Amino acid sequence: MSAHIPPKWPEGVEPIGLEDLNRIGIDSERQLYWDGRRIEIRRILDLTTFQKRIAVIATIVGLFAGLATIATGINNASIFLCVRHITTLSCPAP
Repeated sequence: MSAHIPPKWPEGVEPIGLEDLNRIGIDSERQLYWDGRRIEIRRILDLTTFQKRIAVIATIVGLFAGLATIATGINNASIFLCVRHITTLSCPAP
């Protein structure tokens, strides 16, 4: 290992030297390996309470928008069919 460790690195983390490069591998699916073990990258999504509330509000608004779109589509289909005298979705009384 190299003797020079940058001062801002966490304790216990050491840089990789040229002699360590033969420990890195790659398979046919282009996944990285270190000493024969697959390297796994995990990212945890950690939201603040405010961000969670905004996400819930956005989800509810999106749900209502989707339902309104479906209702509008059914209404437009009903009008389209009524004009052509197809009463599948029922037509308003004349």
